[in-house]
Amino acid sequence: MKRTPVLGALLALGLLAACDDKPECTQETIAQKSTELTTKIQEIGATDPAKVAALLPKLQEISTSAAADGSDLEASCAALDELMAELNK
Repeated sequence: MKRTPVLGALLALGLLAACDDKPECTQETIAQKSTELTTKIQEIGATDPAKVAALLPKLQEISTSAAADGSDLEASCAALDELMAELNK
């Protein structure tokens, strides 16, 4: 699936742009979670593209919601965790 790496990169950049400096969830944490998420999307896309395609609307919904509330770093961390949970189902 050609869109998988692009989606992962856009998601990571969008969530990184939404970060601020709260100590509970740092920009470094967001960067690490984003990298893990992108890797997971690529792995699933390589083995089960239909799963990524089926989850794409949910992934976009969660990432759009997190980006809309860009001032809340905790929300961005929670969104990344939710996205990873969706991929691990």
